[in-house]
Amino acid sequence: RPPLREIFLPWPCGADRGSLVHMFPDSFDPAVRTWFSGTFETPTPCQVRAWAALEKHRHTLVAAPTGSGKTLAAFLTAISELAQQIRCEKLANETRVLYVSPLKALSNDVQRNLEQPLAAIQKLLERELGQVTAITSAVRTGDTPVAARNRMRKRPPHILVTTPESLYILLTSDSGRETLKTVRTVIIDEIHALAGNKRGAHLSLSLERLSQVIGRAP
Repeated sequence: RPPLREIFLPWPCGADRGSLVHMFPDSFDPAVRTWFSGTFETPTPCQVRAWAALEKHRHTLVAAPTGSGKTLAAFLTAISELAQQIRCEKLANETRVLYVSPLKALSNDVQRNLEQPLAAIQKLLERELGQVTAITSAVRTGDTPVAARNRMRKRPPHILVTTPESLYILLTSDSGRETLKTVRTVIIDEIHALAGNKRGAHLSLSLERLSQVIGRAP
């Protein structure tokens, strides 16, 4: 199995945007390339630099101005890997990507913002391959209804969006650990809001516990 990768956002970037023309990693799935090329004129400098590091399975810290596409850079790398598993008919009903945000409201926004690219990439895959497994996402916070939590236990989403506190709670339950043991990519957003306080220390401990659940060090 590939190692667990923690993708930390953000990382200062300063490159000439005009020179960045469709600089995707070689490993990017064709459906992801097609969606991005049809949606954006060109990647931002921080996206290109982040992808170069993530393609090598490096822990990556990305810092750039708001609107630079930091979160999308991390998600597209993970979505590309899920799309490739669809092509190989190996995408199981298990959680592969864990997104952690310090804000519940941001978690909900991110999950909604994921729906559009996921749906578009899904259509591209189906146009090429026929009916295929859908890439799913879900939010797990303190406000998540019991019915939705039960659905997640029965059919884990491929992408799980949560908060540091909810991650801690998941790690304390047998069902939560069962869901998290298949995670291979961790995305932590707004890390500057956590790095210097007790929530950040608490999250660091949770990430170590997650590594033990998975069986590999981050």
